[in-house]
Amino acid sequence: MTILHAFTGEEDVQGLIDGIFGAFEEEYPDIEVLQEGSNDFESLARTRIGAGNAPDIILHPQPGLLEDFYNQGVVMPLDDVADVGRIEEEAVSGLLDLVTFDDELYAIPVRLSLKSLVWYNPKVFEAGGYEIPETWDEMIELTETMAADDIVDAPWCIGIESGDATGWVATDWVEDIVLRALGPEEYDQWVAGELEFSSPEVQGAIEEYLVPIWTNDDYVFGGQEQIAREAFGTSVTGILGDPEEGVECGLHRQATFIQGFIEESDPEAEFGEDFDFFYLPVIEDGYDGRTTMGGGDFAALYTENPAAETLIAWLSTPEAGEGWAAQGGFLSPYAPVFDASVYPSDSARTASDILAESDAFRFDGSDTMPGDVGASSQTGSFWIEMTDWIQGNQDLEQALADIDAFYAEVRG
Repeated sequence: MTILHAFTGEEDVQGLIDGIFGAFEEEYPDIEVLQEGSNDFESLARTRIGAGNAPDIILHPQPGLLEDFYNQGVVMPLDDVADVGRIEEEAVSGLLDLVTFDDELYAIPVRLSLKSLVWYNPKVFEAGGYEIPETWDEMIELTETMAADDIVDAPWCIGIESGDATGWVATDWVEDIVLRALGPEEYDQWVAGELEFSSPEVQGAIEEYLVPIWTNDDYVFGGQEQIAREAFGTSVTGILGDPEEGVECGLHRQATFIQGFIEESDPEAEFGEDFDFFYLPVIEDGYDGRTTMGGGDFAALYTENPAAETLIAWLSTPEAGEGWAAQGGFLSPYAPVFDASVYPSDSARTASDILAESDAFRFDGSDTMPGDVGASSQTGSFWIEMTDWIQGNQDLEQALADIDAFYAEVRG
């Protein structure tokens, strides 16, 4: 059985091979898994499919390519392969919407990452008597209080510099806001290009919930001009430190992976004591529920190979992820029923709880839009236009109109 995937980093490859495939081969010793990872995953997948030489299974890091292959009629439905009813009951709410087409399931979720988090320093919260906000309005009130107090230099640390990828942090903020303000259905329309960036709904949400934080120099460490200069990986370290000795900022919105940057900066820092995170709060006037945004990997079947069907069915169980979860770098897509005691860290267990309580999970929007629009350094892209706006090179209205124009051009 052959499997194509996009994992090339040592930790991910080890987790996949040892934690997933190793456990499967122990249970099914007569089935050999031949896996191939590629930095040029999408191009290779398209080439293999186009040449009629499809791997048995493809692990998709984004649902967009899967949908392309569904439209070509080359991917297999899974209703007769896995227990779809059980998966629907056990998976994170809304997750299967991303890989269901014409009421049939076409992929099995394998792993998730979570982006909808705000990182903070518990010592700062204790010193200021601050409480974890439950709503966006409460978070703004906390921001105002922090700005007035002298416990931190500024409420927020925000950095979007990332070399050729500068701006992706801004897109993540916008995506979380649109998802909370408009809800999953309109979020999907926006990602698909059916609801414009410059629409009253999307532009209005950005103006109401992003602009008041990002453009207030009292709220951002270093002021608005520092946002595009500050590297995303070092920005989070501003929350670290002892309040008595000075701490740069109180809050930082970022995904689970940022913990690695924190630990690299301060190997002695401990989760729950020196740093922690909470769920990015709901917008009360928006979607009536808790939404989460992140990324993930989905396994799709491309041949009628009984061995591959066995692996798909096995991957559809929460227990299949326990080996990888124990190694770290993994969040189960079956968070509502997953045995969280398997995770090696309190941070993973906390993130899993947030996923389990979610009413709707959606993929990172910029990663799901056409690549030129959502994730490129071309003029008119989401990354570039948001960066130009925050640098003061153009106003927000023009930036959003430019993205719409480029999206229309890319779609033809």
